[in-house]
Amino acid sequence: MLLAFLVGSIFLIPAGYLVLFYFRPFLFLLLIALFQFLLFFSVPVLAVERQFSELSQSNIWLRLLHFHHKGLGYHYSQVDDPDFFLSDEGHRDPLKELQATWQQLQSNLEAQKLPDENADLRCIFPARVDFLERHLGIEVPERACPKLDDWQETITPESLTMIFPAAYMNDAASMFGHTLLRIDSKDKRRSSDLMAWAVNFAAEIEEGDGGMAYAIKGMLGLYTGYFSLMPYYEKVNEYNQMENRDMWEYPLNLSEEGLQRVIWHLWELDEVGFDYWFFDENCSYQLLALLSVAEDDLYLTQGFDIKALPVDTLRALDEAGLLDSQGHYRPSFATRLQVMSEQLTQEEVQLARTLVFDQPHPNQLTFPKGVNAAAVYELAAEWLNFRFRHQDLEREQAAPQIHRLLVARSKVEEKANLQAPVAPEVAPHQGHDTARWGLGTGYHQDQNYLSLVAKPSYHSRFDDLDGYLPNAEINLFELEVRAYEEEETLEPWHLTILEVGNYLPSSPIFSLAAWRVQAEVERTDVKLAAKDSWRSRLGGSYGRAWGNGRELMAYAFVNGELEAGPSAGHLESTDPKDWALGGGLNLGFVWSPTKPLRMGLDGRWTEFLVGNEGQAAWLEGTLQWNFARQQSLRLQGEWEDRGIDTDWQAGLQWLRYF
Repeated sequence: MLLAFLVGSIFLIPAGYLVLFYFRPFLFLLLIALFQFLLFFSVPVLAVERQFSELSQSNIWLRLLHFHHKGLGYHYSQVDDPDFFLSDEGHRDPLKELQATWQQLQSNLEAQKLPDENADLRCIFPARVDFLERHLGIEVPERACPKLDDWQETITPESLTMIFPAAYMNDAASMFGHTLLRIDSKDKRRSSDLMAWAVNFAAEIEEGDGGMAYAIKGMLGLYTGYFSLMPYYEKVNEYNQMENRDMWEYPLNLSEEGLQRVIWHLWELDEVGFDYWFFDENCSYQLLALLSVAEDDLYLTQGFDIKALPVDTLRALDEAGLLDSQGHYRPSFATRLQVMSEQLTQEEVQLARTLVFDQPHPNQLTFPKGVNAAAVYELAAEWLNFRFRHQDLEREQAAPQIHRLLVARSKVEEKANLQAPVAPEVAPHQGHDTARWGLGTGYHQDQNYLSLVAKPSYHSRFDDLDGYLPNAEINLFELEVRAYEEEETLEPWHLTILEVGNYLPSSPIFSLAAWRVQAEVERTDVKLAAKDSWRSRLGGSYGRAWGNGRELMAYAFVNGELEAGPSAGHLESTDPKDWALGGGLNLGFVWSPTKPLRMGLDGRWTEFLVGNEGQAAWLEGTLQWNFARQQSLRLQGEWEDRGIDTDWQAGLQWLRYF
C-alpha cells in the first residue's frame, strides 16, 4: 500500500500542477462566482439579523413589551402574564419576542385561509403589527376584526384627557392623589365628558383588605394590577361626589397616529396583569407607560425607579409637551357647599341649618330684614342633598324638604348671587417638586455641627403651599446626618419614617376631626455612643384644627406615644427600662404673615404611665422662607425636658426641592 501511495504521488502531483497552470483562469472565475453566490445569500441574512437586533432594543419596542431598564443594563418586562408573550423567553428577551412576533405575522399573512380573529396578530396585537409595518417598511393587508372594531366603535376616541383627583387624607391609598385617563369621544352629542370612557389602572384588592392591610401589601407588591374601562361619570361620582375630592382635567397633546397607537395598546393590555407596587409601579406609572407608545421617542417612565407620585407624573407629561393646558378645575360637592356657606352671613347660615336639621316648612320661618332668602333656600337645599348623599340621611327624610325648599326658592324674585368656587391660581403640577435635600449648620450640646438632610417625598406644613392641600402634610423617610466638630465623623442623627398630618378645620357646615401620625428614630446625645443614646417613637394625635392653612392655622390634639430605646420616656425613672408608654397634649399653630414666609410652634407634653414613668415636654419653633419655587431657608429651634438637664438645639438649613 505504501508503494502504491508513492507511485501515485509521482504521477498526480505533476498532473495537479499542469491543471492549475492551464486552467488557472477558469478556476479563478469559479472562485469569484462561488464568493458572489455566498455573498448574495449571506448579506441579506446578516442585514436582517442586525436590523432585528437593533429594533429589539429600540425605545418603542421595549415600551410595547413594558420592559424596564435598570442601571446595570438588565432588562425585564413588568408584565406578569405569560399570555402576553409569543416566545417562552419573551418576558426577558426582547429580540426573541420580536422574532416570534414576526414569524407569527408571516404565518398569518401566508395562510391560505383567513385566520380566526382570536389567532391573527392583526387583531390580537395591532400596536405590534403597526410597529413592524412602520419599521420594516412592509405593507400589512387590513382585515376585519369584529371584536376590536366593535370596541373602537363603542369608545369612538378623538382625544385623551389626564384626570387628577386631589389627595384624600382619610384613605391611605389616596393620600398622594390619583390619576386616570378619559377617552373623549368624537360624537359630543352622544357622549359628553361625563358619559365618556375612563381608563383606570388599579390593584385587584382581596375582600376584607383595607387601611393598613392595603398599605402593607401594596408596598410589598403583593397585589396584581389591571387596566380597566368604565364610564367616566362613575369615577366622578366616586372621587368628586363620594370622597369629596377636587379634580383636575388635563387635555393631552397627541397626534392622531399617536392616539391610535395608545388605543391599540390598551386593547392589547385587556386582562393583562402587572405586579402592583404602591410607590413606583402604581396607577400613575402604568398610565405613563401606556402613553409612552404614542411616539417612538417617548419614554415617560424615565426616572421613576423609586417612586411615581401622581403629581410627579403630571410634571413628566408637561415636560414632554403633552399637557395641552393648565388644567380644568372640577370642585367637589363639599368644596361647592363650603364656598356657598362662606358667602352667607352667620345669621343666614343659621337659618339654613334650621331648615336642614329641624325641617320646618319654609313658610313658617320669618326672615329678618337684610337676609337673602334666595341664598338661604339654595344653601339649605344643597346641604340637605349633601347629607342624603354622604351622611346617611334617608331619602324619605330629605326629599320632601328639598322639594319644599325648591318651591319656596322659585317664589323669591331676589337673586342669590352665589359664586362658584374659583380654581386655585397654581395647578397641582406647578407646585414644588416632591423630593428634597438640604445642607445645614447648627449648635447643640456646646458643639457646632454640619448636617445633610434628604427625603423622597412629599410636603411639609412649612413648605410653599402652591399646588398642595393647605391643611395637610406628608413626610416620608426624611434622614438627617450630622458631623459634630469634636467627633469628626458623619453619623445618622434623625430618621422620620412617617409623618402624616390632616389639619382640616371645622366650619358651620362640616364638623371635622383633625389628626396626626408620627414614626421616627433619633439620636439624643452627642457624647454617648450611638447604642446608648437613641430612641424610636410612634405617636398618634386626634383633635381639632382651626383656620385656613394658607394664612393662620392652629390645632389641639390629645395624643398617645410609645417609645423604645435607651433614651425612651422619663430619663430619671426610678426603675429604668428601654421603653415607655403614655399620653398627653399636642398644641401648635402655623402662621404666614406674608406668602413666602411661614412660621410656627409645635408643643407636646406627655405623661408616661408605664415603662420609664414620668413627664416629658418638647417644643419646636420653625421659621421658613420659601424664596423660590424649588428653594427655601429654614431656621429651627428645639427644646426638650425629660427629667434631666434640659436639652436645646438650633440650626439653619438650605433646602432644595427636586
